[in-house]
Amino acid sequence: MGSLKYAAAGLAFAALIFVATPRAGAEDDPCLCRDLIVKCSVNPKTVVMGDPFEFCATVTSVGATTLEKVRLTITGCPKATPEAGQKLIVFIPTLAQGETFTHCVRFRCTTVGECRLTAHAVDSTGIAAAGCLCSAFCKGLPALQLEMIDTAIDRSAKGIFRLGETFMYRLAVENDVGSALTPDLVMQFSLPPELEFVRGRADGGVTISGSGQAATSSRFVLRPNQKLMMEFECKVIKVPPRSLVQARAAVSAQPSGLELSTETESTTLRR
Repeated sequence: MGSLKYAAAGLAFAALIFVATPRAGAEDDPCLCRDLIVKCSVNPKTVVMGDPFEFCATVTSVGATTLEKVRLTITGCPKATPEAGQKLIVFIPTLAQGETFTHCVRFRCTTVGECRLTAHAVDSTGIAAAGCLCSAFCKGLPALQLEMIDTAIDRSAKGIFRLGETFMYRLAVENDVGSALTPDLVMQFSLPPELEFVRGRADGGVTISGSGQAATSSRFVLRPNQKLMMEFECKVIKVPPRSLVQARAAVSAQPSGLELSTETESTTLRR
């Protein structure tokens, strides 16, 4: 009886080993060895409307075989448009096990709100596939106010300037009722051909440089309700037939160059 008992136990153990052994050829099943992952990132995550941001997608092969002809597709959103020349679809010829491939696309915000972007990758067989989603937020423009007046060189009121005389334009730019710090700003000053830029100065360490009929400030930012004063000295070098000329000032966001506020001032010139 003892011998039969041990023999039966041995048969049961052998059966257990047989059941636990994988079926022959299972390691060749393509569903078990073709795989990839896709991760994405946005930089910066929050931008002012009109400014650019970058969306990057990284594809990694995590299976046991080399993937071929992997198609990576990036899909934007209605609140942002890709910049000229950017590729939304790229093909990766091969992607070996553990190998990564990164592709970035530059977008520009066009509407305030959240922008959700996706990236999807699939190999030539359609078996290895993955995707990801990331978001950027486009915020509104600051409430900038820009005022400009022409005055005598001593800042006194004066309505007419003579040929050869030097006078100034005084500009005030304010983040009026804004709720946050502005992006980097630049003041750009344009003169008619009858006037020539001499020199400029401003508050808060801001510098002004230029020549001829144009001048530009260094970059600056404004806190909510902060006001910045600038002065542009000019010389009358010609007198037009109708006496009136017009200067223009514009505040633009950087680095996009988008104009946020403009102002003009008419000046009377005499011989």
